[in-house]
Amino acid sequence: MCSVRIRGTNRIPQLIQSMRELAGYEIEVGIFGSDDSFYAMIAAVHEFGITIRKERGSIVIPERSFLRSTFDERNGEWAKFVKKQLPKLLDGQMNARTICERLGAKMVGDIQKKLTQLDDPPNAPSTIAKKGSSNPLIDNGILRRRVTYKVVSV
Repeated sequence: MCSVRIRGTNRIPQLIQSMRELAGYEIEVGIFGSDDSFYAMIAAVHEFGITIRKERGSIVIPERSFLRSTFDERNGEWAKFVKKQLPKLLDGQMNARTICERLGAKMVGDIQKKLTQLDDPPNAPSTIAKKGSSNPLIDNGILRRRVTYKVVSV
């Protein structure tokens, strides 16, 4: 009769705890009204568009989604990023909050890149003349710099 003995530590309880810890966080990304209500409003106007009615006609600011569109375009890539980090979590080399912080930073970078590269719909000629640029979402870069993330416990 042959017997097999496995030596080592049962890490299953640690693995379960690590996965629970990871599930205990959410990442919020955007421009937060609690941090800067003016730029949160500007972001919402561009994200969803708006028509401002005046006595003499109206001003239409078209939708130029940079938050939702980046999420739609990069969600799969972000999932792969987390998947690559899981072995470090399971080996105890990294904790769940650090993974979330890294993902949050990656998400911010991707959103900022999208905000910079977005060029459709283009600015109106009057807007280009006023600000001296045809980039719809970049004037002085403040909106882009306001994109941030928060890791919150749930």
